[in-house]
Amino acid sequence: MKKIKNISAKVDSIVEIKSPGWIYLLHKNNELHIDNEKLQRLKKKWEEGKVNSYLTTLFNGASLKDTIQLAKISTIIEKLKSDLESETDSIEIEFLEDNLKYFESISNKTYLVLDGQHRIYEIVEYFDGNTVFSPTQPIEYQVEGESGKIVIRGKFKDLNEDVQYHLKSMIPLIVVTYNTGDLKELVNVFITSNSMVAMSAHEKRILNYNQNNRWLVELCNYDTNVKSMFKSIGSGMTSDYDLLKKGDTLFVAEMLLYINDNYYENESSKLDQALGSTKSNIKPKDKSRVYVSNKDRELTKKIIKTMADGCAMYDTAKLKKYGKSTFYNLFYTLSYFMQKGNVWGKTKNIDGAYQISKLKNFITWFFDMEFKRINAPGTYMTYKTPSGKTKRQMHDYSFAKHNADQKHKSKESMKGQGGSIYNFSDYARLRYLLEDLNSNIENLLELGIISKLGSRDSEMSRDEFLVAHNIKLSESDNLHLDEIVPVKKGGDRTIENTRFVDSKTNINDSDRIKKII
Repeated sequence: MKKIKNISAKVDSIVEIKSPGWIYLLHKNNELHIDNEKLQRLKKKWEEGKVNSYLTTLFNGASLKDTIQLAKISTIIEKLKSDLESETDSIEIEFLEDNLKYFESISNKTYLVLDGQHRIYEIVEYFDGNTVFSPTQPIEYQVEGESGKIVIRGKFKDLNEDVQYHLKSMIPLIVVTYNTGDLKELVNVFITSNSMVAMSAHEKRILNYNQNNRWLVELCNYDTNVKSMFKSIGSGMTSDYDLLKKGDTLFVAEMLLYINDNYYENESSKLDQALGSTKSNIKPKDKSRVYVSNKDRELTKKIIKTMADGCAMYDTAKLKKYGKSTFYNLFYTLSYFMQKGNVWGKTKNIDGAYQISKLKNFITWFFDMEFKRINAPGTYMTYKTPSGKTKRQMHDYSFAKHNADQKHKSKESMKGQGGSIYNFSDYARLRYLLEDLNSNIENLLELGIISKLGSRDSEMSRDEFLVAHNIKLSESDNLHLDEIVPVKKGGDRTIENTRFVDSKTNINDSDRIKKII
């Protein structure tokens, strides 16, 4: 028989029988790296019953039922370097370089844990004497050649030395070690290894190697006010939105797709496309996946941070009165005037037209309006049950009812019905928020809570501006077109408000209002 070689395999692994003591020492010597962002679900401590069940399995003859899966960091680095030397494709080179950077950043550790973080933790806790073991079924040992039995329960330190040695060194554990692989393939190992444990669709999705996913994790995990905001949401952060299931990244992902397409309606297929496994962020020629630009990401980040900073100024007890739906509404409201070209904002000529000057006042105004919307008289209807009891239910046309989901297109409202003060045939939730904002714009301006932005829109080209400013084309190569009163301060791109300056002057003057003598 001829020898067959797998030339498509991206990972190479070996299987060994190790002991609980071996994995314990690796942990105590700080040789294990657990990445809860890119390669794991967030760790939620097992309840006592599950801990006892696992330890019973481990010490009562079924230890080979489970595997611990590790990736050896040093050999993966060697392989990545080797692949880089021979690779010519630019996208693949960028992918390999990104992987190499990641693995070199954790090269002070020996192994990356792919599967088994909870089991490793419980092994360590037990051997460290922090667990009082109550077996789910009797565990009895006996010293060979001696009578009597040894009952395994309680704390590890209370067992005799021979039994301690046996539990640490003689219990077999299956350990699978991957000597090669990249973040894309190793994530797949983790997901398939956990297929018997319920993972939400988003938990699997957010682990994919994808620029959008890395951006989402960084924003949600490394911004203090953003983390605090999600913890302060009064209700709705459950199920797929549970913070232990990375629900904050799901919320932001949905808002990212809303910025990408203002008609987005919580579609799983679009989330799968935008957050699916991909080595590059190049715009596809077909529509096989949703393309999210850096501009979309930056604007989404700006709005989320504005929300978070505002919530940090707001009374925490009052903030708890609002659920996840209200935070969606805050994002939508901000997008109407912060996103140039916003579909809804354009209908009122407010898209990209304003900035917030007094954030605390704006947040207070928004939550006061939201409280009024979701508690409007008429939101609930009362009715009698056959038994004569009086009950109430939410009116289908009420704003509060529309808050229940994100299928906006089908929502309608009728003035005077369900507390509604507007008539809308579709997208009632989004239109309602827009109407409330637009009707308050002038008041917000008068109070200095928001301020008008200028515009760079102009019918004139750069060349026409050169002529208007009497500058020769041959002398214009290194000149920048600059607004005297910056757009952010309300200036427009007009002949009177523009000038041409060198690059250093343009950079130094930045967004200041210039006084020209």
